[in-house]
Amino acid sequence: MAHISRLTLMGLRNLAIFELTLDDRAPVLITGANGAGKTAILEGIHLLASGRSFRESRLQRLQQWQSPQTTLFAQVDNRLGCQQLGWQRQKQETTLRLNGENARTQAELAWHLPVQVFSPESHDLLINGPSERRRFLDWGAFYQHPHFLLAWRQYQHALRQRNHALRANAPDKEVALWHLPLLQAAEQVDAARQAYCRALSAVASKLAVQISDSLSDISLSYHRGWSEDENLADILAHHLDHDRQLGYTQAGPHRADLKLRTQGRDALHVFSRGQQKLLALTLMLSQAQLLSESMAESPILLLDDLCAELDYEHRARVLAVLPQLGAQLFLTAIDVNSLPLTTIGYHWHLIQGKLQT
Repeated sequence: MAHISRLTLMGLRNLAIFELTLDDRAPVLITGANGAGKTAILEGIHLLASGRSFRESRLQRLQQWQSPQTTLFAQVDNRLGCQQLGWQRQKQETTLRLNGENARTQAELAWHLPVQVFSPESHDLLINGPSERRRFLDWGAFYQHPHFLLAWRQYQHALRQRNHALRANAPDKEVALWHLPLLQAAEQVDAARQAYCRALSAVASKLAVQISDSLSDISLSYHRGWSEDENLADILAHHLDHDRQLGYTQAGPHRADLKLRTQGRDALHVFSRGQQKLLALTLMLSQAQLLSESMAESPILLLDDLCAELDYEHRARVLAVLPQLGAQLFLTAIDVNSLPLTTIGYHWHLIQGKLQT
């Protein structure tokens, strides 16, 4: 499994310079009062892996006040050996490093540091519309299907070019030039997502009953973004005039969604907010377990303030499930006794951004 053995965070939020070595894979519990910097540690790990924050859209807000730069570093032991990952942002420019050399894309770092996070913002997966659920599916497909990222990039390029031609009122023949590359990439993206969703559904159906009785009847289905009864090529041709009026392509993988149902009804309309949080957590843990089974590489799990998100019963059930995932855990809590962990490898206590030993 992926395991962070060294971690350095500098110029991030309110954290003092943070440099620690982890000698084993035991769980890490981070405690402190609200605003102490607990979540910032998880945020730094997630930022290094993905290039984005799970709670902030503007990266400049993560940089510490009056700090010239934000620097993140991790040594990661994974299925491919020991990797050194670096991420630095200075004057709105980001530099990525992998094993002492510049990395071209964030995907190179993500490949070596798979990270899954559950936080108060995770509820957005269910309530923020299809785009969040597509991002969730694509994260899993990226690791499970090696060709997926290239196909996704090719699809996005062809889609942008077709939409540009539509908005420019280009001749039909010029718009149609992008149909073949768009269709070829769409087929690969759709196939990878379909396969991934089937595998995820099988894992989630088993894990859901361990986390909550209310999730026992949950089902997942993938809606590809156009009618199952129609060919995408025909849709692009037949709807060209309407697409031109709108200025964008209406059908394709960019309109896909992950549907969640319980007892034959939309789970998002039936479940309470608490049940929705449990469902979001189930999906994320299922994704982690699937990655472990398919790649022999468990992602690092970042669990932010479970006590605030889950009641005691479900907190205990989740903590009982976590060991079976075989993942390195980073958890936050206000108090060390608020999470009934059977094993704590490391306890980091923060006061106003500083680590107390």
